[in-house]
Amino acid sequence: MKPLLLCLPLFLLACRPVGPTYVPPAPGLPGTYTTSAGAARLTSRWWEPLGDAQLNDLIQLALAQSPDLKIAEARLRQARAQQGIQEAAGGPQLGLGGQLSRDRLSPNSGLLANLPVKGLNPEFTTHQIAFDASWEIDVFGYNRRLSEAARARAEASSERLRDAGLVLSAEVARNYIDYRTGQQRLRLAQDNLENHEELVRLTTLQAKAGEVSSLEVQRAETGRRVQKASLTDLQVGLRQSLAALSTLTDLPMASLEARLGDAAGPVAVPEAPASGLPSDLLQRRPDLRAAERELAAANADVAAAVADRYPRFSLVGTGGWSSVQSGTLLENASRMWSVGPQFHLPLFDSGRLKGQVQANEAAFEAASASYRKAVLAAMADAEVALTRMARSEERRRQLLEAESRQRRLVSLTELQWKAGEVSKLTLLEARRGLIGQEDQALQARAQSLSALVSLCKALGGGWAD
Repeated sequence: MKPLLLCLPLFLLACRPVGPTYVPPAPGLPGTYTTSAGAARLTSRWWEPLGDAQLNDLIQLALAQSPDLKIAEARLRQARAQQGIQEAAGGPQLGLGGQLSRDRLSPNSGLLANLPVKGLNPEFTTHQIAFDASWEIDVFGYNRRLSEAARARAEASSERLRDAGLVLSAEVARNYIDYRTGQQRLRLAQDNLENHEELVRLTTLQAKAGEVSSLEVQRAETGRRVQKASLTDLQVGLRQSLAALSTLTDLPMASLEARLGDAAGPVAVPEAPASGLPSDLLQRRPDLRAAERELAAANADVAAAVADRYPRFSLVGTGGWSSVQSGTLLENASRMWSVGPQFHLPLFDSGRLKGQVQANEAAFEAASASYRKAVLAAMADAEVALTRMARSEERRRQLLEAESRQRRLVSLTELQWKAGEVSKLTLLEARRGLIGQEDQALQARAQSLSALVSLCKALGGGWAD
């Protein structure tokens, strides 16, 4: 009997779990993207090639203090704890219990009335110390499937934490770029306002001298007012970017504004990262890895529901000491034990277990559709980001060339003005044109940088080191 009991767990553990075996999905994706990118290597600190020390500090601060990341980290700890709970449920369980009770049996009950000895005292005290042990032998894989589901969900939580960090760093970079660009545009707008004020002054003098009509003065004044109003829009945009950065980094706006200081030099646009193949997104993007792990968990739930309809086997045992006298509790005669296998087979449950299988199968289908949707969205995201990056860089180069041409024009106009060949008004118009070109070039640089951030995020920034 003992060799049989010892061999039984090994035999039962060798049984194959029932239910569907998980096969990782292989969604059909095109072989290449429609738009090419650069050749730079994308690393976990994808923002560092931008070469801005303050941006690096803000992103690290956000990653350390963001409430969104703290929520994701707490959920990851919760999922891992749930995984540990489920894995522990499939192992041996051992407990120690004790009992001290005063009991009285009925003399007329079957326990005493049929005894040949009369006059027995029906009252007694029970002293007991016992160990209880149990081990469910997972023949059909019920506990293994539940552990598989818990492990997959913990892995999904880990990927969601990575995705939250990626989204957070991208948002910090975007708002920082907007803030710095807004500072530089505001400075240009203030310079342009000075030009407009000088234009109003000169036009007014010409009108008094009868050289131009009052209509020209009104036109110059209107331009000055429009330019002054644009300062308000830029200032509001700056506050919005600062408020967003304050929320992302958990820093008060006043201290954050002092920390960032005045407008720095323009942020350089580094080379775009290599896009790789569309199929690489399945491994690069943490949101897709999380969706795949959720799909694996849903498959394990189906298998666990199927296994729950099969017999459940357990080894149970009890051993210890029991006596009606405390002084004899630990004697050999007080020892007692019981050990043996048990099983349970559900025969009729009004369709409950079958319904659970169907519910889990529906959940798996939903998870499969969600995964497919996430893959399609990721593919579209990458395609749009690649196209936007290419078009933004093309536009930026064209505007930089236009700015360079306008700068040469201003230099020639200044020489002509000094030589008395053109009026001061002509020079002011040329300078206003240059400021306008500089403003467009700043916006184009910001668009390229924003497109680069979007591309790094779309490709799953941080996937390689």
